Amino acid sequence: MAEAATLLLLAGGESRRMGRPKALLPVCGSTLIEWMAGRLAPRFQRLLVSAGDEQQLPESLRVHLVRDLRPAAGPLAGIESGLAATSHDVLVVVACDMPGVGVALTQKLLAASAGHDAAVPRVGGRPEPTCAAYRRSAAGPVTRLLDAGHRRAADVLRDLDVRWLDDEPAGQFADLDTPEDYAAFLDAMRKQ
Repeated sequence: MAEAATLLLLAGGESRRMGRPKALLPVCGSTLIEWMAGRLAPRFQRLLVSAGDEQQLPESLRVHLVRDLRPAAGPLAGIESGLAATSHDVLVVVACDMPGVGVALTQKLLAASAGHDAAVPRVGGRPEPTCAAYRRSAAGPVTRLLDAGHRRAADVLRDLDVRWLDDEPAGQFADLDTPEDYAAFLDAMRKQ
């Protein structure tokens, strides 16, 4: 059953270390972002994909595009755009280059956000703001931080009532930043 919430996949990064758009990396006969959407989106009533423009996305997901309100301002700007575009009270955000994030974690984030501005995992004391649930109440602080010229997504957490999730396995937050990360991910997929 689909939850009354929106899933936002963040795909607006510049992919400098990867050397090509991460969202479009080939995975299982499609692209990384299509593979992520196929696994996670069915549990949500709405899917949004944050990117600077439609060229960063495969054609199949362009209908879900929510353009960054502040181009090249990082993932916090993508979260701002997602909060502005959703009709739901909760926006579950997942960076498209975190292929270890599964349905169980997205559902846990959604449930943990009840009564808080956000639910955010912490690994070794370090927050994972690009794999988190944000409620509408987070929109004002996100916008104020961006208006002040700040771009680090973790910075907004100081201004929010956050429910921290500290016991999540660290491996699911590993992101694909380099060609070596991508090769290791594909190798692990083949072994499954």
